[in-house]
Amino acid sequence: MMALLKNAVLLFVGFQCVAIILTENESNILRLSKPGLTRSISSETPSYNSSKDFTETADVVVDRKPLVGFAKNNPELDWKKYLTIAEKDVKIDRDLDLDFMEEKLAKTANSIQWLSDLYDPLKWKKIPGKLSENCRSDMDMFLHSLRNGSLWAAKMSDASGRYSSQFHFGNDFWLGSSTLCRELDNADREMKSPGQPEDSPPYPVQFHVARMYLTLPTDLASSTRQIFLGLCLPGSCKRVSVTSMLRATADRVEREGNLTHSSAGPKIHIAKVKSVPANDYSPWLDPKVHILSGVAGVILLLMILATAYEYNDTRGRESDVESSASGNNNENISTYPDKNFLDERRISIIQDTGKELIEKTEMEREGAGEQGKKETKLEKGFWVKCLMAFNPIANGGKIISTEPAASDSLTCLHGLRVFSLGWVVMVHTYLQVFSIAENKMLRTVTERNFMFQTISNATFSVDTFFFISGLLVTVLYYRSLGSVKTDKNHFFKSSSLKFLVMILYRFIRLTPAYLFALGVNEVVIRHVQARTVFFPAIMDHLTCEKYWWRNALYLNSLYPRTEMCMLWSWYMANDTQFYVLGIFLLLLSVKYFKFVAVSVIFLIVSSWFTTFSVAYQNDYVARIQEPFALFDELYDKPWLRAGPYLIGTITGYILFKTDCGLRTPLYAKVIGWLLSASVMFAVVYGLYPGSITVTLSSVYASLGHTAWAVAVAFIVVQCCTGSAPVVDSLLSLRLMYPLSRLTYCAYLVHPVIMVITTAQMDGPIHLHNGIVLIVYFGNLVASYLLSFCISIALEAPVVNLLKIAFIPKKRSR
Repeated sequence: MMALLKNAVLLFVGFQCVAIILTENESNILRLSKPGLTRSISSETPSYNSSKDFTETADVVVDRKPLVGFAKNNPELDWKKYLTIAEKDVKIDRDLDLDFMEEKLAKTANSIQWLSDLYDPLKWKKIPGKLSENCRSDMDMFLHSLRNGSLWAAKMSDASGRYSSQFHFGNDFWLGSSTLCRELDNADREMKSPGQPEDSPPYPVQFHVARMYLTLPTDLASSTRQIFLGLCLPGSCKRVSVTSMLRATADRVEREGNLTHSSAGPKIHIAKVKSVPANDYSPWLDPKVHILSGVAGVILLLMILATAYEYNDTRGRESDVESSASGNNNENISTYPDKNFLDERRISIIQDTGKELIEKTEMEREGAGEQGKKETKLEKGFWVKCLMAFNPIANGGKIISTEPAASDSLTCLHGLRVFSLGWVVMVHTYLQVFSIAENKMLRTVTERNFMFQTISNATFSVDTFFFISGLLVTVLYYRSLGSVKTDKNHFFKSSSLKFLVMILYRFIRLTPAYLFALGVNEVVIRHVQARTVFFPAIMDHLTCEKYWWRNALYLNSLYPRTEMCMLWSWYMANDTQFYVLGIFLLLLSVKYFKFVAVSVIFLIVSSWFTTFSVAYQNDYVARIQEPFALFDELYDKPWLRAGPYLIGTITGYILFKTDCGLRTPLYAKVIGWLLSASVMFAVVYGLYPGSITVTLSSVYASLGHTAWAVAVAFIVVQCCTGSAPVVDSLLSLRLMYPLSRLTYCAYLVHPVIMVITTAQMDGPIHLHNGIVLIVYFGNLVASYLLSFCISIALEAPVVNLLKIAFIPKKRSR
């Protein structure tokens, strides 16, 4: 088996070497920006599911050569799908009276002039468009006051957005400031002294954001661009009136360009106009908030009662301090023997006797005799133990504890989990900043950097999580068997019972925190959609309400991305699906080991061929600029991620059979370290500097994730067997223990924190790598803090309750 794995690694390294040689020297985004790569824009809208960027109408012939267009099902291109939907909406009647500006309609090929004329009320001699009577009256007053130099009108105009600069370098946010527009309504008119200029409008104002799509002539730009225009207008102007006004200005710009460029002039589509806030949604009136608040309130009350009981119980036993201390120490040991084996270490493997068979620490084994008798005397009642499961002091102490791990714990996995989560948060932070940056050209510059592949290829961090899960489940299962003989006469009956109990145990342990985070996410997105000046493509307030049960059953990764709630939760779905498969194979391995071994190899190989086939049929091209291409077909699907999990199970079996005592000769270690380092470097940095062919991309997709897991497996084996003390000491730092226990909840909540942060802004951010770094650390720290709160309130109490429910009273030994 090891020989087969080594051959697979060598094969993959060979493919990567060929891929690096065949890569092109030009950035794919730079190629997209060059004229001549695309044809003139057609009136027919291509399908969103085509393999080309339909806004460019890049009619590139698919001949298995490097493609220019972007791949399909890329979440970052959702706005282009929205364009096709918006174009089907009922169009506002156009006002063809375009003589509303001071200047006469004339020829101009200057794109900067077109952008300036999209909204510039200082050049208007009358209000354009078909407006409601009240809106036109208030707008006439605004325009008259603006031309006469009134301060309040100048402030309204100043709070609105307009073209400033850098549009051709990626600046499509002309948002002005919704906060300052709102301040005009808050100005205190009664505090004005006589003769002081009036700086507040005579009527309420309302901030609107218009989302427009602008297609310039192909000799100026080869793709359609978005423009987000913020407008501080009279409150009497509703969406229809604002849309008509902007449509009139857009018609004039199109006419100016068409006079010069004939039919190839600029085309402008007013996709949507929304007010900010978009509606009167209040979280405090949402029934879901009431439910979440009720759950949080009950848990908080239980935590307070548990703390009070612990305090009174401790005071009541002050006369027997030594006995009390012994009892508390024993309780800490018995409830936390597995704390250093990561969250998956808490999986309770239950045999027919119902006894918990997760291994104990050496200290517990030594003190099992007399301490067991004392614990029996001090045994609390069932309901008291259930209450104490919510004790925040005890639970918090277990989470932040840095006590030395048991001698048989695989402590290097702590560091792997922490570093992997940090990697995930980093790539999500870059995507967060990219989506609201005004200087998007810097993204292109950043993606040209060789080291940016560290960010764009962060998907391999998730493979590390899958590898760890497979390893821990395997090691724990075989260790739990111990010297207990298998009843082969009733093998299927006993195995079926174990299977159901273990699945139920995991489901109950993970789901409460998961569903609570899901509920919070839905409320947050609903609030964000109502208040933000941006147009987030997230639709969780709709999908979570309709499809939450898919998340609860861990099936959401099997459905289209457009129907998924909490897009990042695909990981939990895949991990649970792999867990079910892994437990099934482990139970069979007790009696049919050879069959299971062959099945594991078959599953790994079949996942390679399935991934290759799907990638090749969909013309997949691996590129730095598209880390989430083919999301529905590949990215979140089990057949792409099965390899790392199964490699983890193989590694776990090897560690168990050798009792972490595997010894390799020096030459094997040197070759192993060189190969693992080469593989990890190749899969992460092998896409620079350009795109590769469909065939090589398909090979990269099919073998890359498994190859990464094999490289990680070698490092883990070396650390666990004592062959890499320096690396093991780094990954096993006791400071990692608390962070490792919080990774599950931190993964759940970190995108929610990013959405909340973005929603508070009323304008774009100026992209810079230093700024991204600061935002990243803020996201990471905030995620861990919120994760700690959820862990002591939900995750830890559920684990304690499961131990009470699944593990009977200890018998004297």
